[in-house]
Amino acid sequence: MPKKIDLKDGRFGRLLVIEEAEKENGRTTWLCKCECGNHVKVKTVYLITEQTRSCGCLKKTQDAENLRNQYDNKRIDGVVKPLFKGKEPRKDSSTGYRGVSKYYTRKSKELRYRAWITVNGKRYYKSGFKTAEEAYYQGRLALENEHLPK
Repeated sequence: MPKKIDLKDGRFGRLLVIEEAEKENGRTTWLCKCECGNHVKVKTVYLITEQTRSCGCLKKTQDAENLRNQYDNKRIDGVVKPLFKGKEPRKDSSTGYRGVSKYYTRKSKELRYRAWITVNGKRYYKSGFKTAEEAYYQGRLALENEHLPK
């Protein structure tokens, strides 16, 4: 029979072992307090092999940081460039082009198309095109060249 290991008052990552808890499936579990204040029960093997180092808060913190870093690394002058590269229009697009929408003129109620782009929270428009294709190639692409960083 293997020798019983006492982990009381031991520190494993962010976890401090408080006391031995009940056995689960014949294995010893320990009541641990995380640095964030949560309590969690962890099996001996997970503490010793460092497979469990927190109540789950460590992963949440690392995930949030990694996602933010990945997102920030794709920015050029505050603009996320991949949002504007090779994107197909949404399935519910009424024009078939990304950044092109329909509208009707106020007085004559004629159908027209407008190109738009949002950069750093500000929306830019070019309006008055007779076809969606014109709005995309002469409007949307021109707006991208004008407002997106090189």
